Amino acid sequence: MPDSLSLRPKETVADLIRRHRRSLPAPTIETENFRARAVALCSAEVAHRSRDFQRVERALGLGFDRWLEPDCEQLGQFPHEAHAATALLWLSHLQTHESQKRTPWSGVPFRSWRERERTAWFTKRRELWSGFLRQVERYRAARASRKCSDRAIQNLKNTL
Repeated sequence: MPDSLSLRPKETVADLIRRHRRSLPAPTIETENFRARAVALCSAEVAHRSRDFQRVERALGLGFDRWLEPDCEQLGQFPHEAHAATALLWLSHLQTHESQKRTPWSGVPFRSWRERERTAWFTKRRELWSGFLRQVERYRAARASRKCSDRAIQNLKNTL
């Protein structure tokens, strides 16, 4: 479905929403655990994306049917918010995989698994953990570039 009634719109709905969005101020997390800090930051970004989208939606008088467009909050999202959401998906898969070791899915404790099964489990865990780390690093890089662009925009506004 087109974003606008015009064949060549100057600004799409996603651009309009993005223009009115605000970044989450950098939260301060007081934990030394990397995973806990990453989860707190990424969860805060995803929750902020949802709240800020609803704020912009009300301010602009837009209405999205959440049943027909369940991913409408992704319109106008910032790149660092997309990476935060993807990091949480990787973490979800990682935690599900780790739970196989701690719970008796097959009725056999982990220490009694065959060597081949344990090796396969650790290989998959390493793959999921590296995917999670990769997305957290992409989030950090996108967040840092967003801070730089926010500062540049603020400096430009101050000079005008």
